[in-house]
Amino acid sequence: MADSIRSTGGSLASLRELAARGQLYAILDACDDPRVPVRMREAAERACCLYQGKSEHDLWAIAPYLARVDARLLDWIASTLWTNPWGVFAVSDAPLESLRSHFQKFLFVDAPGGDQWYFRFYDPRVLARFLSTCDAAQLADFFGPITSFGWVDLETYGVTLVQLAWFDAAQPVTPRIAYRKAAK
Repeated sequence: MADSIRSTGGSLASLRELAARGQLYAILDACDDPRVPVRMREAAERACCLYQGKSEHDLWAIAPYLARVDARLLDWIASTLWTNPWGVFAVSDAPLESLRSHFQKFLFVDAPGGDQWYFRFYDPRVLARFLSTCDAAQLADFFGPITSFGWVDLETYGVTLVQLAWFDAAQPVTPRIAYRKAAK
């Protein structure tokens, strides 16, 4: 990982705690598992497709889905998808719609020749490599409202959690300078 990233080990138990606090999200990739879209429809108000418009309509069967994870969904992920590259976890206090907007900014990348390609950042094999190539500004932009990203570590069946090295959840972030609109 880049010097700007700190990686730690996690467990299913630590994910359960985050889910109980309402801070755990998952981006589930339907590309390799047709059960994902069905499960996301069942989660209705706690889940949404990251694609919108024509892409959502045409690609729903292979689309990425964002869901707020509760104990039931976490159990399903652990029992059904865990050993596959099903997606990634995201830890955040932000609401679902804010995270959807944030992640949608990264769904496409500019390719050589001016084309646009889908960017599968939610594939754990892609995310781990992508984060290690980013500079500090790119990481800050990509993490945005996310405290940590996580993915299954197949060697231990635990979870690898990564966060910005300078992030400290115990320390509230307060600006040194406050900008105010001048009074007229």
